Amino acid sequence: MAATSCSSMSERALIEAIADTAADWRDPEYGRRMEAVTETLEADNAFTEEAVAFAVNQQMLLLTADALTRWIGGRHSALGRTIGVLNPGNIPFVGLQEFLAVLLTGHRYLGTLSSKSPSLLPCFARDLERRFPALHADFADVPEVLAAAEAVIATGSEETKTWVSERCDDVRIGPERRLLRGHSFAVAVLDGRETDDDYERLAEDTLLHEGFGCRSVALIWAPHGLAPDALLDAFALFRGVFPAHSRTPGRLALQQAFLSAVERPHAFGDGLEFLLSRGDPEEQPPGHVRWTEYDALGDVKTWLRDHRDHIQLVVARASVRDELDGIVPVEGFGEAQRPRLEWRPDGIDTVEFLTSLNRVGMR
Repeated sequence: MAATSCSSMSERALIEAIADTAADWRDPEYGRRMEAVTETLEADNAFTEEAVAFAVNQQMLLLTADALTRWIGGRHSALGRTIGVLNPGNIPFVGLQEFLAVLLTGHRYLGTLSSKSPSLLPCFARDLERRFPALHADFADVPEVLAAAEAVIATGSEETKTWVSERCDDVRIGPERRLLRGHSFAVAVLDGRETDDDYERLAEDTLLHEGFGCRSVALIWAPHGLAPDALLDAFALFRGVFPAHSRTPGRLALQQAFLSAVERPHAFGDGLEFLLSRGDPEEQPPGHVRWTEYDALGDVKTWLRDHRDHIQLVVARASVRDELDGIVPVEGFGEAQRPRLEWRPDGIDTVEFLTSLNRVGMR
């Protein structure tokens, strides 16, 4: 009983420390946040100042003591393990959910950092450690993480997923101690009754992170004959508030040239700040959005079922969401870039995976 009480007290203290740290980080002029943001914007990535601010603000607003307590729900590991986390770097502050989940379930966190995003997560961790000195969190390169880890969480391309699985075999981390996520993307399904507000929210879902990230909309299903004009207007409005990264036009130029050469219908913003093409439902390179027409919603349902292993979520109006619920995760327009604290990437509960480690053997 004493051990349980001590664990509960430690968890409550950590939750309060996280909430207090997040409260400081909500201030754009907070020194440690400013330092992390400056270093992030100087790194070799496709992050804009506006997108970084959005990502930090969105995640910090979630981290209240009540919300963290509800999310963890008393789930705690009695046997703290070293959890190796291989973080991607495709969007700002990616990996924060795994960082918090590992610590709040009583494990030790050992994570990697992408050169694209080397500062936000470790700066937040160091700031948290000032309030909670007993924090068990560190960062290292991939070989060191895999050598020390007793379980692994990794996110990346399908090739990365395969590579990590092979490395886990090498160091005898069994399949039950791996949470590996491959490539996925988001889809929008329109029914032709969308409002201007819906299109503006969809623009955020699609363009905020230049098409990178598993929750960015890459493919839009639209009823046959629906013109994309309202969406293109919303894209242009969004770019007035969230300008494209300086690299985006260059990335899209070759694709736009190819579309012109093969005479495929397409549209793009001034300065190639976005690119939309008509065609088959095939994911394009980041930033190039595909517009695919359908005759019956049943055809879309069939496609979603066939491709759901690579679909992170679908955004749509409420009536369409009702039709699609149970096939793939569905959310409203404007929610793709605002994941909830309890979001389950690929439908897998990270906290449940971490607490389940009590029931499996360790090397």
